[in-house]
Amino acid sequence: MGFSWIFLASFALIFIGMVVMMIASSSQGHGIASGGAVILIGPIPVILGSGPESSWLILLAVIITAMALVMSLLARRKMRS
Repeated sequence: MGFSWIFLASFALIFIGMVVMMIASSSQGHGIASGGAVILIGPIPVILGSGPESSWLILLAVIITAMALVMSLLARRKMRS
C-alpha cells in the first residue's frame, strides 16, 4: 500500500480546498482583490503583486520562500551526514 493513501488524502484535501475557495469567491464577489507571489527561476526570484495589500502579501511570500529554502538546505545537509 505504501504512500498511496497519503497521495489520495493530499489530493482530496487540495480538491476540497479548491471547492471551498470557489464557493467563497462566488458568494462574496464584491470587494477589492490583492495578490502577491514569488516565483523562483533557478536562484533568481521573480516577485509579482497587485492591489492595495500586495506589499504585505509579497513580504509574506518572500518570508515563506526563504523559510522553505532554509529547510531544504538543512534537510539536504542531514541527508549527507
